[in-house]
Amino acid sequence: MLLGRKSLRFMLAVVVAVGINCFEALAARPVARISGSIAASYDGSVVARYGDAEMNIATLDAHCYGGRFEVEVPVEQPTEVMLCAGGEVLARLLVAPEQKVSVEFVDGTPHFAGANAEINSAMNNYLRKMNFRSFTPSYRVESAEQFVAVLDRSIEIERGRMLRELGDAPALLQRWAESEIRYRNAGYAVEYLRRNSLTDSVSIATLYDKTRFPFDHDGLISTDYVEYVANVVRDSYIECDRLVGGLRAQRDYAGAYVAAIERVAKTCSSSEECDMIGTMLLNMSISDTRSPFAEVMELIHDRQLLSDDVIARFDAKRRGRADMRRFTEHTFERLLAESRFKVIYVDVWATWCPPCLREMKHLRKMEKRLENESIEFVSLCVSSPYAQWALMVDLPDNRAANYWLDDRAQAELDRYIRVRSFPRFFVLSGGEIVNDNVQWPSSNKLIDSILRGYVELLNQSRNE
Repeated sequence: MLLGRKSLRFMLAVVVAVGINCFEALAARPVARISGSIAASYDGSVVARYGDAEMNIATLDAHCYGGRFEVEVPVEQPTEVMLCAGGEVLARLLVAPEQKVSVEFVDGTPHFAGANAEINSAMNNYLRKMNFRSFTPSYRVESAEQFVAVLDRSIEIERGRMLRELGDAPALLQRWAESEIRYRNAGYAVEYLRRNSLTDSVSIATLYDKTRFPFDHDGLISTDYVEYVANVVRDSYIECDRLVGGLRAQRDYAGAYVAAIERVAKTCSSSEECDMIGTMLLNMSISDTRSPFAEVMELIHDRQLLSDDVIARFDAKRRGRADMRRFTEHTFERLLAESRFKVIYVDVWATWCPPCLREMKHLRKMEKRLENESIEFVSLCVSSPYAQWALMVDLPDNRAANYWLDDRAQAELDRYIRVRSFPRFFVLSGGEIVNDNVQWPSSNKLIDSILRGYVELLNQSRNE
């Protein structure tokens, strides 16, 4: 069955991207295993949400079977994981590499076992009693100094309550609880500035203070920590920067991210801080479909704005192991020119399209079967976020030339062939489109014989 362009765009996007991201991450990183149960009648997903070592908020989706779930989280140091279902946070867990943690929910109350069971239980009890409130001063603040003083006072009051509540609890639990206080209050403060339009009079950059909110975080990564720092970096270097704002207004989104990273390189006091903020900005450019990540990397690659390690790590993401390219106004003309000498089998697909993903498996097998033939395989990803496309095609068995198309590129493709349902396969040969809706890869021998027939016809025409 063919799917319309918009009918299922968001249905499986997150699940598929996360699944492939997990596969890649698990191959390279140690994992913590979380298992448990909600209720036998629950038929849905449990989402594990956590801050990773590259300052992203990552999510993993685990489906419940008979109320039970299991998820493997790639972690490199002690990390807080939020378990969510139906848009609500069920529990917060502290996990570490190679640990096994289980949590059983009885009448909505979590009961922990395995690693860190006592700490996890104490932390969740503490959070229920604390009942954090949004940072809302009773009067309008008029200066950055006044704003920070109110924020510091709010943090200190709740820190005192924490010490009374936890008493002589383990140091790790106290650090974890204090991080929740610091970064949750700081997150509320960022929201307060935005809501009251105070970002000009009280710059969000004021909260960018390593003495008040230490970035090393004692080796503990929390979701509130990552979200807070991401909000400050986004507001300070993207939203409140005039140069970056001007470039964004001109729709030069790649240039805007590069300008932000240039400012980071000029203003940061240490290379470590520069790399951390630069890493967050690069991660933001990956998730921003308006700013092709490959173009950002091309612009910063030779400027040494960040350390060699950061550039190499993100350059590897850009290059990947698959042949990843960006569709331009000349791409299809070039493909037509190349088809004068070989047959080109083109797959048009979308990341949210289940039939597309099923056919992708057959396409990989077909590429291998026909690797010695004069046939080239090209994949065009449309109507999909750049970041999801990059994750899904960067696989070791992907032999095709993979193109991502933004809205402008899709309009360019429409000049040659209008594709309104997915997946769609067509054939180029002899400098033209010879079949605009050919059989799918799952037809196996049938599509093999069809393509070999086009190769034979092409060879005959060239010999005449």
